[in-house]
Amino acid sequence: MTLGDEDRSLASDPIKVKLSPVEETMVLTLRSRARDAASPNPILGDVHAQKILDRVDASSVSPTLLPRDHRYDDYITVRAKHLDQWCKAFLEEHEDEPVAVLHLACGLDLRATRVQTASFGDKVQWTDLDKPEVVNLRRRLIPDPIGATRSKSRAWDYRLIGASVSDDGSWMDEIPQDRPLLIIAEGLFPYLEPEDAMGLLRRLVKHASSGQIVMDTVGTILMRYTSLMPLFRGTSVRMRWGVDDGEEVAKAHPRLRLAETVLFEDLLPGMFASAAPPCLGILTPVFWLLPLWRTYGMLLRLEF
Repeated sequence: MTLGDEDRSLASDPIKVKLSPVEETMVLTLRSRARDAASPNPILGDVHAQKILDRVDASSVSPTLLPRDHRYDDYITVRAKHLDQWCKAFLEEHEDEPVAVLHLACGLDLRATRVQTASFGDKVQWTDLDKPEVVNLRRRLIPDPIGATRSKSRAWDYRLIGASVSDDGSWMDEIPQDRPLLIIAEGLFPYLEPEDAMGLLRRLVKHASSGQIVMDTVGTILMRYTSLMPLFRGTSVRMRWGVDDGEEVAKAHPRLRLAETVLFEDLLPGMFASAAPPCLGILTPVFWLLPLWRTYGMLLRLEF
């Protein structure tokens, strides 16, 4: 995306966010990416985030989803950067052949622009997918997701689909089956019921001939105590699927294999969870003492 021209294409008035509380969390992640980019030592360095955030009417978003604590920003940007790195590694591994990338629950993220480089050529079909109401908002805020940063002949085949991941409709038919497929799911699976999450994974693996899934999870300790989370206080947001062992995710399909696990406890180390976001409020340091805290958040890379 070339956001040098985006100021002329975006509407002048701030746009209200009229979404469900779970979907509103995309503004939290967008704000964290913007704050990170403005920091002296950015983790992710998403230079487009602030320009998009400026178009959002912040008064239309639950104030609890806009925390001041920088540790939320660290969590979100460390998560995004690691998933970006896995994405780049996949594209580099398959740079001489056609590949497809499916970014589930894309929200207002411009991941494609962060990983797009000339070396990956024109053999990438990138699909961003989210619910229709989210896609409608995204189109208003980001008219040109993939801009002419390179010559037109080298541009990626970019698609934006408005559909729910839980739909058994035709959206999956638009994803190629004849090439390696990378599936990216950030901030999605924790909000799905376990049976829905496993069912989605089964359908995706069954659909594609080969590929990888990169995703984040939250542990059962956060799932059980979501009601204690200041971030979601006063909202109906609840985490539904807690995962403490990535091998449990791999059981979704016989072809699925857990290749790599990264713990947020290692990415954001600190005594008494000092570097972690205060997920459970003032009780977070107490929960840190429990063995289950070790897997309060994980990044998984699975192959099939």
